[in-house]
Amino acid sequence: MATTTRPVAVHAVPHAQAHAQQVAPRPNIYGATAHELRAGPRNPLFLMLRSGIDSEVDYALPRLVLASFEYSDKFLLEHYIDSVSALREWPERWLDELEREHAYYELLRAGRNGDELARKALGAVPAFTANPVVEARASYSLQVLRNSSFVGQNARTISRTSFINFVTRFFDLSPPFLLEIVARSPEPVQHILILLQQISPYLYVGPPIYKLLSEVLPYVATNTRDSTVLQLVIPILITAFQVPTFPPPPDSFIQHMLHLLTLNPPPSLLSMVLDLLAAVAPQAPYARTILSDPSISAHLRQLTILLKHQAKTHEMALEVPPEVRSKNIYNPAAAAHLSRQAAMKRQRQREIDQPQMEVFGGPGVQREVGTVAPTLNPSIRKELYTLSEPKRSIAWMHETFVYSSQAQLLQVSFWHAYRDFFSNPATVEQLLSASEVIKNVQVAFPAAQAKLFTEKDGERKFIISGLGFRQGSDGADRFGCVWRGCTSPTGPSNPGELLAHIQSAHLDPMPPACAWGSCQHAGVTVGHVLTHLPLLEPLDVPQTIAVDARTPTNVLYSPVITDKLSVQLPHTEHIKIQACVTPHDQHRQPSGAAFLAALVIRGLARNLATEIAAARPGEVGLTDAQRKEKKRHLAEERFGLPIPDAVLREEEEEEDAARGGDDYGAGASMGLAEIERARRAFHAVQDALLDVVNNNVTGIGAYISDAFVV
Repeated sequence: MATTTRPVAVHAVPHAQAHAQQVAPRPNIYGATAHELRAGPRNPLFLMLRSGIDSEVDYALPRLVLASFEYSDKFLLEHYIDSVSALREWPERWLDELEREHAYYELLRAGRNGDELARKALGAVPAFTANPVVEARASYSLQVLRNSSFVGQNARTISRTSFINFVTRFFDLSPPFLLEIVARSPEPVQHILILLQQISPYLYVGPPIYKLLSEVLPYVATNTRDSTVLQLVIPILITAFQVPTFPPPPDSFIQHMLHLLTLNPPPSLLSMVLDLLAAVAPQAPYARTILSDPSISAHLRQLTILLKHQAKTHEMALEVPPEVRSKNIYNPAAAAHLSRQAAMKRQRQREIDQPQMEVFGGPGVQREVGTVAPTLNPSIRKELYTLSEPKRSIAWMHETFVYSSQAQLLQVSFWHAYRDFFSNPATVEQLLSASEVIKNVQVAFPAAQAKLFTEKDGERKFIISGLGFRQGSDGADRFGCVWRGCTSPTGPSNPGELLAHIQSAHLDPMPPACAWGSCQHAGVTVGHVLTHLPLLEPLDVPQTIAVDARTPTNVLYSPVITDKLSVQLPHTEHIKIQACVTPHDQHRQPSGAAFLAALVIRGLARNLATEIAAARPGEVGLTDAQRKEKKRHLAEERFGLPIPDAVLREEEEEEDAARGGDDYGAGASMGLAEIERARRAFHAVQDALLDVVNNNVTGIGAYISDAFVV
């Protein structure tokens, strides 16, 4: 029997695992010797089995069972002549008893129902009694065949016509009686089902096999309450129903499989049921059975729930894409930026003062100077400590000193200020000597001069003229006036003093527009000016802020915030995604019950789309030839490959029978009402399906995309 390459979800018998864990054989009273296991036509164990002598049969069977398990790699049936026939003898005797028992109880049932001929026959037939020894020996023989079927070519050897005839004859018993046997004698029945799994690739195609796979086994699966038997039957049916030309099972079977999903079956059984539905859903006859079910809405909801089976929440941190990544700039409200702004203001003032000094022919610069070095902002200090010479000493002078025509500074005081400032563990480079530092003065302040000065009393001093300590500190500069054109920007030491200065110097009379820094707000009031005043204690603000990387530099510090682009993700920030992860294999491909549920939904959606397309009212007048050709094209689009003629012919015959000879008015084998009901069922679960598409990162969303077009 032809099969597809898609594997069954869960193998019925974990023989491979059991065999992998087997240990070296230990001495056993049933252990066979090497002589008893030698290959050839005169193997003693098989000779004993064929002898029919009870003692020899009971001696041989347990040893064959143990040998077929412990020495499975060497236990090849083709090396033992006529071994399958010998092992089939006791199962056939057991089957003979079952057939007699079946006939007896059929007569008994008929007699109880009033059949006079059956009552007369019962008078001539003794009461049936089963021989338990026959069943035990049959179970041993089937176990030997089962153990050996997992190795080498043993399955092919077993699948001879005589053994297949035994299997079909066993399942020819009436289905209700089979269920009784399953409940009464589960062990030999399970051996037969496992053997049927193993030899299924070698089954010949014919009416007995069709009946077995499309009628008997679906009946057993539908009516048994033995989960083990169900897990043995379903893999056989999965293999059979993947063949497109195979007869469909009873509708009740597929409906029973759908109802099993709602019973929360064990994981292995759940995967098998979903695997079977995934095998039949792409095929039109089976899909119509599911789509036409009045409970299709409930079935779809259950399948949608299973899309999250064994799902786990997973958090991922992704790098920010370059196109939405921001850049960091100094915060205009931070102390570091304010200090830099003050340094730039001092630089501009220094550039203005320098040509005014007498050395360059100017009238001189009159500025008060301090007696000690100012306290610099921590960010400025930290930056100065990391610089190298001579850049370090020059930058320190710019932050510490100012031009003043009448000021003079002792060279020793200048050296002590330099030494004290850079005697810090954070300093990365050794200090310069006093003479080297003093030489750098004229680089930083060209109008200053290092010279020897003689006092009136004759005392001689080495001084630096035209240079003095800057008054105040960076903290005091916070309250400096930055009104454009202010003639006395320094002096206030708190917000109150600064406001009093602004009111007296700049708001009397009231100007037409604000001139604080770069502000140009029209209609100046005291309330507006208060928005510019710094707080008494500076706020603890971040030193840098994130801005859009595309923002022009001249706009970054502009007071007009509408000119700036929206803030993007910080450079150090990650995109955090919370996703749903369902089981997957080592290649990160989806697997498990969630994946199988997605395959079922996809198969149903594709078939429903075909039915909807074929049921459009504009196609009522199509001829049979046109209808068949359209049906072929729709099926090829659904499967993605040319549909076999046999499959198309079978679908057409079913449709003709369903229409009962009427015109193609409804346009499809499903009625319009059934199509509409199925379509609404899909629409009812679309939100849940979208949630899976948006949040599942295992790839299941790609398999349910067809569900959004029906």
